[in-house]
Amino acid sequence: MKKTSGSRIRLGLGIIALASSACGGANETGSPSSSTPVSSPSPDAIPYSPGATWRTATPDEVGVPADVLARVGQRVASRTWRGLDSFIVVRRGYLVHEAYFGASYRDDVHTMQSVSKSVTSLVAGIASDAGSLDIEAPVLSLLPQYADASPDPRLARVTLRHLLEMRSGINFYENPYPGSPLETLNMSRGSWVRIALGQPFNAEPGALWQYNSGGVIAAGAAVASATATPFYAYARERLFTPLGIGGQHWIVSGYDDTVHTGGGLSLRAIDLARVGYLVLKQGQWGGRQIVSRDWLARSTAPVTFRASQLGGVPVDYGLLWWMAAIDPARSTADVDNRVIIAAGNMNQFLFVVPSRDLVVVNTGATNDSFGVTVDFVVRELIPAIRG
Repeated sequence: MKKTSGSRIRLGLGIIALASSACGGANETGSPSSSTPVSSPSPDAIPYSPGATWRTATPDEVGVPADVLARVGQRVASRTWRGLDSFIVVRRGYLVHEAYFGASYRDDVHTMQSVSKSVTSLVAGIASDAGSLDIEAPVLSLLPQYADASPDPRLARVTLRHLLEMRSGINFYENPYPGSPLETLNMSRGSWVRIALGQPFNAEPGALWQYNSGGVIAAGAAVASATATPFYAYARERLFTPLGIGGQHWIVSGYDDTVHTGGGLSLRAIDLARVGYLVLKQGQWGGRQIVSRDWLARSTAPVTFRASQLGGVPVDYGLLWWMAAIDPARSTADVDNRVIIAAGNMNQFLFVVPSRDLVVVNTGATNDSFGVTVDFVVRELIPAIRG
């Protein structure tokens, strides 16, 4: 494997509690709550998008109880939570909390693991909006060189939508990892797409949900074929650069430059907040429509209910996005009850909560305490939000 740039990835394991009253720098946390009443910032006259830096506010000024946010640092300090590198909160377009733990810093270009899949969904949506990509098209119409990857005739019926929904019927299992197709792909010096499409089928396309990183790599290759542009270049030009994000990189195959869209993206945690804010604002940024409202509405709505569980929270699945219910008695089909989630191995998470005007990011270095921030955001932070 190789990377599209030389930016480093830090995967240190040490966790040390560090706190400051400032907001925004390395190893810092958001401002503490004031003991006196605070006034909220004035509503925006025009939709806000951050420039080179985020505007800031204290948590309480935008209805986020600082004492609730303080629990994050306390739990990391006590080692109740392990494996976290960062925790960031944006409310109403204000950066109100930014904390890094151990040897982590704001400028670390951090592995995103399977958060990469949700970014891939955005890039596919941009290509679809541009008319370059039809997600109903058979994958082999975009990647005809892999028609002989499997003797199973069902491969010809797999569409790009099936791959984005993880309902291809291809048995690309990932657990247990040793000996799995995912391990084979990650260790291969050959074609990742051929490995992904060449696994046996265990269902008709569209009939069964099964988590499948190989299918997302094939989907990324299909986007590159449809746009006649390397996936990483298309993502940079159409997504990252308009958002003011630089320094990101993808792992790519040394065999044929296929991008590991299943888990190969790295970028700064604070830049992942920009991606989340784009989703929160229905694809608009600085007066431009980067990705359509229609694509976001379709891709972040549930297709498969109760697909899995993150932490202790049941989650549904859309087109490479997870979603959790704010009120477990109601469906995520109601956008006002929806927490949109991008999730990755080793505690990488992005949370977008449209009904609360809220974006939360955390990154991590291990699977210790995996998913604790999902429980925290859904069951502690969101219920505490005011206004």
